[in-house]
Amino acid sequence: MTLTIQFYTMLSMAAMGIYIGAAIDTYGRFTRNRNKPSFNWLTACNDVLFWLVQALIVFYVLLQSNYGEVRFYIFLALVCGFAAYQSLFRTFYQTLLERIITKSIQLYRITIRLFTILLINPIKYLLKVLYSLCIMVLTTCLAVLLFLFKLIWKPVRWVLLLLYKWTGLHKQVKKLQPILHKIKEFFQSMRKKKE
Repeated sequence: MTLTIQFYTMLSMAAMGIYIGAAIDTYGRFTRNRNKPSFNWLTACNDVLFWLVQALIVFYVLLQSNYGEVRFYIFLALVCGFAAYQSLFRTFYQTLLERIITKSIQLYRITIRLFTILLINPIKYLLKVLYSLCIMVLTTCLAVLLFLFKLIWKPVRWVLLLLYKWTGLHKQVKKLQPILHKIKEFFQSMRKKKE
């Protein structure tokens, strides 16, 4: 392994140490539940997966820089990069991360609000207008039909009354009235007995 490759390997591993420090802070910001310090299987599985992914990323960078040769100075460079992150970049990165999270939340809220104002509210308004139009059309149709029914019913009623009197049905109905009255009294008496 040449000196140039060793130098690139040292630089890349120092950068990976800085990256691991930032990744730990990011992971801690998003996954740690400060209210529940007790053991949780989901958190344990997430931790194992996180460290597996970090190890794979570090090994991939090592594979690209010196074809995967592991030496002692590689671990030393990782520790130096991590220490540099802790002492120099941590507060800056945490501030930047909080700002990015705040701005992302604000952007999400603005997007939801715009979506509501520009899409959902007009659809609601259109549905209300359509509902009002449908009610208005139905009411108008019913009013017109009722008017037509009244208009047609008056002559029909007049003709039916004339037929009723000309055919002599009114005399038959008068004869049936005592029978209908007795039937009515019978049902009333039955109802009283049941009560």
